[in-house]
Formats: sequence, C-alpha cells, structure tokens
Amino acid sequence: MTPSGTVVQARSRRWFVAGFLAALVALPPLMAGAQTEAGTEAQALFREVMSPFCPGLTLADCPSQQAFEMRGDIERRLKNGESRQVIVDELVATYGAQVLADPSDTPIGRVVWGVPMFLSALAAGALALFLRRVTRGRPGPGPADAEPTLSARTRLDEELAALD
Repeated sequence: MTPSGTVVQARSRRWFVAGFLAALVALPPLMAGAQTEAGTEAQALFREVMSPFCPGLTLADCPSQQAFEMRGDIERRLKNGESRQVIVDELVATYGAQVLADPSDTPIGRVVWGVPMFLSALAAGALALFLRRVTRGRPGPGPADAEPTLSARTRLDEELAALD
C-alpha cells in the first residue's frame, strides 16, 4: 500500500467517526420528536392519576414495579386506540375516585370542594351582619355642649350619699 492510500484511509476513518458522533448527538432529539401522540397522552395521564401502590405519589412518580407495569399497560391501551376516558373510568371503578389526582370532577369532589366554600361564604356573611349590628348599637359622639356623662364611680358616690 502506498503512503497516499494510508492517508485516504485515515481521512475516511475520521469522516466515519465524525459522522458517527454527529449521529449520536442528533439521535436523542430525533427520538424525542418521534414520540407518538399516544405516548404524550399517556405521560399526561400518568401525572393525573394517583398511584395505588405509592401513597401520595402520582403514577408518573411512583418507582414500584406494579406502577411500571400499569404505566406500560395504559400506554399500550392508548396506542391500540382505546379512549382515555374509558381507561380513567376503569381505574376509578377498580381503585375508587381517590385514584384521580384532581377529584373535583366527581360528585364527591364537588362536595369536598363546595362545602368549605359555602361555609366560608356563610361565615363571612354572619361576621358582616354581626359587625353591622354592633356598630349600630353604639351611640355616636354627641354635640360639644352636651353634659358629660357621669362616671360609674361618681354615680355610685351620689347614690350612697342619698341613702345616708
């Protein structure tokens, strides 16, 4: 082999390595862009459903094996064209309404959110009514030339003097 042939091989290796590295750099964004609509919808659903296996964590945050399997099942069902609402209804039927991270769209959720709001409004109205009555019962400041009212001590002294 001639020295110029070695140079050509070295250059082609460099181009191959450079192309390989460029592909490695470009691959993650391409894979992220290739995520299907079902995968995106599944990720959103994982954040809206509480994990029945890890109390206080959403399905997206739960590290348990059962949660991993449930996420895979939900994603597979969405990719097969099953409706999101059907999956949510089935989860609620299986695990109860507490499986929803935001239960306000259920009848019990409306009660749980509505009763405190109603009681707060009722308490504010009662407080306003009470303050209105209290401030109306007090006499306002009298005219400047009106006689000053007797203090309780002065009045007591006068009544005791009248008894003697």
